[in-house]
Amino acid sequence: MEQLTLVDRLSHLSTELTAAERENLKFLLSMAAGGLLSGHAQAVPEQLREVALATAQRSLPRLHGTERPVFDTGVVFLGRGSFFSDEDIAALDGESRRYRERAERFHDHYVASGAPLARELALSTQVNDFLVSQVGPVLPTYKANYLYYDEPGLGIDPHVDKDEFSLNVLTMLEHVPDTRHSELILYPPEQDAIRVHLAPGESLVFFADSVTHQRTRTVAGEAIRLVSFGYRTIGSV
Repeated sequence: MEQLTLVDRLSHLSTELTAAERENLKFLLSMAAGGLLSGHAQAVPEQLREVALATAQRSLPRLHGTERPVFDTGVVFLGRGSFFSDEDIAALDGESRRYRERAERFHDHYVASGAPLARELALSTQVNDFLVSQVGPVLPTYKANYLYYDEPGLGIDPHVDKDEFSLNVLTMLEHVPDTRHSELILYPPEQDAIRVHLAPGESLVFFADSVTHQRTRTVAGEAIRLVSFGYRTIGSV
């Protein structure tokens, strides 16, 4: 009989869990991966740390069975997307500026939700058709958030997102000054980290609930504005 790995066992376990229980398991795996990536287990032998990190990272995508297409890095698209026109980007930029005063602090960054234009574009045919062409059928989650990192020390430690952001369309609206310090980093299983530097108007589409990622901390004078749309995949390609 073939011996099951821990990754196989966790994958099988996830099929027997409720959605809430699976979210809890994902949270624990995410915390484990984030802690290892942040260097919180230095007393553990390096080889054991590497095995533990690989197990956590490889398990995360497999918690969802066929709801997630098989992927390599978790990056679906990176660049200037055809789903947003120049007018769309300009309108999102303006709305995000207006909504900054409504943003509330969420851990170590600020979030503004419920903006009408962002929500309208999140439900647009252009975005939906593009995602379907890349990963198969998706469901919009009506989550459209403006994100602000405009004070020193803001950022997000390594983590994965909830199911409602299983597929994240993240678009840069502003990052000043030209000399940047904060960056978005993705940690695909057993691969080199992917450092993402988006120019204004560029988008990253990735499996945010399955690939550990973080935004490193801002420094004095640095300001970042993004818009983030969440979707759920509903089957393999």
